[in-house]
Amino acid sequence: MSESSPVERALDVVVYAPLGVAMFARDALPGIAGMLVARGRSEIDNRRRHVSQQVTQAKTIGQFAVRFGGPEVKRRVEGGVASARAAAETTLGTLAATHGPGTGVHPEPEPKRAPAAAATNGHRSFGSTNGPSATAASAPSEARTDAPAPPVAALAIPEYDELSASQVVGRLDGLADADLETVNAYESAHRNRRTILGKIAQLRK
Repeated sequence: MSESSPVERALDVVVYAPLGVAMFARDALPGIAGMLVARGRSEIDNRRRHVSQQVTQAKTIGQFAVRFGGPEVKRRVEGGVASARAAAETTLGTLAATHGPGTGVHPEPEPKRAPAAAATNGHRSFGSTNGPSATAASAPSEARTDAPAPPVAALAIPEYDELSASQVVGRLDGLADADLETVNAYESAHRNRRTILGKIAQLRK
């Protein structure tokens, strides 16, 4: 086999080789293009199926949360509201019982009882033996023990036990002496508030 001349090699590189590549590309291009198209379609279909599965899963989770989580959240919220309402009602009831209706005045603390040494011969000294002035002076600080206390229903002041000392004092004016005596006996036997007993002593002078 004789060696090709430089002219023939130049023709192979410049003419024949490019022509052969062009002919091969023309014959193979439809198959390559079809293969590339099929591969692209397959990839897109796979991605679509993956996205569709994710959307379906998210939708199922959302429906489950709405169906079962909504009532649970509502139940918890209603339970918290009911607990807060009960606590508020308890607090308001305690304040009403402590301060009396419609007032912010704290009830007067109960005074300490007189020591046993103040009694004479087993009975309290009411000062009645020393005259009316001594009785008026000692009445606010001494409890009556010579007679049972009247019931609260016998008092001329409605809802007496619910009122504070300042409210009771404001309702004493205008009461008859018998009503004042009943209030005095009841207060002395129960809470023994000096503000009320002192006001009654002033009105009975």
